Amino acid sequence: MTTNIKLMVVFGKMARTLQENLSKNLEELGMPFSLYPILAYLNEVEKAKTQKLGEVAVISSGTITHTVNKLLKLNYVEKIQDEQDKRVFWIQITKEGKKRFMEVHLKHMEYLDELLKEFSEEDKTALIELMKLFGKGITKTSESE
Repeated sequence: MTTNIKLMVVFGKMARTLQENLSKNLEELGMPFSLYPILAYLNEVEKAKTQKLGEVAVISSGTITHTVNKLLKLNYVEKIQDEQDKRVFWIQITKEGKKRFMEVHLKHMEYLDELLKEFSEEDKTALIELMKLFGKGITKTSESE
């Protein structure tokens, strides 16, 4: 097996395993995996346009509409019309959404700390930098083709 194939397999397995574990933990905490990154982002910025939320959660425009509707039904977000441009709507996190996010977030971070406890901060930082380097290289190569 070539190094490139090994790299592809290891990256794929690592990403899948991490996502499966994080998703399972969030489900156990009563929050679907798809809602977490959106609430995390809104918790920081207060409000955003639907398109930006789709980018943050890395989901399609059709899926983000469905996901936002789910958040609206749960009363975790509200839709607010832009004051200058009445065609534009903002998605804003509610008090209930902030409260629920923080309950889940604190427990989820404890789980993540436990999951990664065998790795030093230096190891994690080095991996982040390497992954960024690979990502930039792959993006640059794919854009030039």
